Amino acid sequence: MSETCKHPGCVQPKGKALGWCNAHYSRARKGKDMDPPIRNAKASDRERFWAKVEKSEDCWAWTGAITMGYGIFRINGGNQVAHRVSYRWARGPIPEGAEVDHMCFNRACVNPDHLRLLTHTMNGQNRASANKNSKTGIRGVYWNAGRRGWMSAGYLGDDIHRFGPFAEIEQAEKAIVEWRREHMPASINDQRKAG
Repeated sequence: MSETCKHPGCVQPKGKALGWCNAHYSRARKGKDMDPPIRNAKASDRERFWAKVEKSEDCWAWTGAITMGYGIFRINGGNQVAHRVSYRWARGPIPEGAEVDHMCFNRACVNPDHLRLLTHTMNGQNRASANKNSKTGIRGVYWNAGRRGWMSAGYLGDDIHRFGPFAEIEQAEKAIVEWRREHMPASINDQRKAG
């Protein structure tokens, strides 16, 4: 019967030297943090995946590698986006050309109940809020000095639809929300807003 690693809580077998498993020995030698969990090489893909997820009553946060806000999981010899893996395991194959949309607007979420399939165009319609460079903070609403009023605009394909000018910013927001509710049904926030 082999002894286990001397690092507290580690159950890996003792390895090369100093009473540590091979992973802790390598971390000690390189001066790295000894506390992060050691990857179990015998774990299944699903065990490895769910070990990197912190579940709550709402979003299930990916705690592994992140790129541009999206979780990354190594499986089948390559990196895949974690929320797509979660969706496939829960709902089945993803049709070619389909995108997996986060209804919660949290890119790191892998909760399959927060994911849905959309086309690329529809996925682009579902936005959490205004662009970062928006001066109003309201999606599709801006001030037009030449027309001395608040304007709103929405894009559908290559076409732009403008509304206004309005005396009040709330009027411009109401106009664009009503338009998006009709022409962009994938836009969750607009569908939630009262008419």
